[in-house]
Amino acid sequence: MKSGKNILLLVPGFPKDENDFLCTPPVQDFLLKYSGQYSDAKFFVIAFQYPYEKREYIWNDINVFALGGNNLLLNKLFVWYDAIKLAKQIHTDYKIDSIHSLWFGECALIGNYLSKRFGCNHICTLMGQDVSPTNYYLRFLNKDMLKIVSLSQNQSAEFCKTVKRKVDGEIFWGVEVQDYNLTDERRIDLLAVGSLIPLKNYSLFVKVVAEIVEYFPDVVCKIVGDGPELSMLKDLAIQDGVNKNIEFTGLLSRKEIFKLMQQSKIFVHPSKFEGSGFVFAEALANGMTIISFNVGYAKKSDKWFIAEDDNDFAAITQKLLLAKLNYEPQNIFPISETVQKYHQLYTLN
Repeated sequence: MKSGKNILLLVPGFPKDENDFLCTPPVQDFLLKYSGQYSDAKFFVIAFQYPYEKREYIWNDINVFALGGNNLLLNKLFVWYDAIKLAKQIHTDYKIDSIHSLWFGECALIGNYLSKRFGCNHICTLMGQDVSPTNYYLRFLNKDMLKIVSLSQNQSAEFCKTVKRKVDGEIFWGVEVQDYNLTDERRIDLLAVGSLIPLKNYSLFVKVVAEIVEYFPDVVCKIVGDGPELSMLKDLAIQDGVNKNIEFTGLLSRKEIFKLMQQSKIFVHPSKFEGSGFVFAEALANGMTIISFNVGYAKKSDKWFIAEDDNDFAAITQKLLLAKLNYEPQNIFPISETVQKYHQLYTLN
């Protein structure tokens, strides 16, 4: 298909190479899908903070300019100056048609300035906790100069509550259809995937296992990820007597995670907050049943159970372990829709 648009993507961080699977995987998937569908569209990426070294490189045929800010406060003004200078040069050489910034922060701030200079539209995607009242950019950034896109209804509601303004649209980060053999045995009962930080609330996962192990002494559980709470969670598992039931795998590639999802029955995600929860979409696409709180994408269905509190979380888990589950894949967030909706925004001019 034809697009012919030049799109400037402003991001805090971007993959340092084509093997950097940990850095914003949904954005990686989107760019690859969009570029494949609209081969004449051209993306230019300016990464403010990560990679940590300042350099230019090519990522899957996309030009990336890393400014190496390294999340240091003292570097911010220099990073912003370099971003503006680079963007002006790109605009001189190619004429930018649309600016797309991720997170309602410094990238949106610079995007607003540049869109006014270039006379082009500016889209900002809310990515997570940037909708929180603690985000000072929400207070002074001119929100009428850009199209604001959220990832979920929950995130839209939080943004509206914080700034008294509705978002301009909701676009989920979509996933590809997963291909696997439905007859494969699902030997893992409970699977969790994410950063081991307080917000993700994985201590509840351990506590739930401790509650149900009396009835399911051989329950098999895995927690995939790394983070500052890893040691605490391992200690908690030992303290609660479930260390033999829970395996902490550490970091795994997405390919390895998808393989585990296809071997697992129930996806347990006790997070207290999610902008979207891309991993939800991945779990459903790999045939899993989900237990979560009402965060991010959360949508009650026969494959998605939403708990009201910690006790309810444990009760639902126990109920599902006794149930006959359906492992048919469900892609309620197809990436083709994500591409099409952003394409409509990119071509507003």
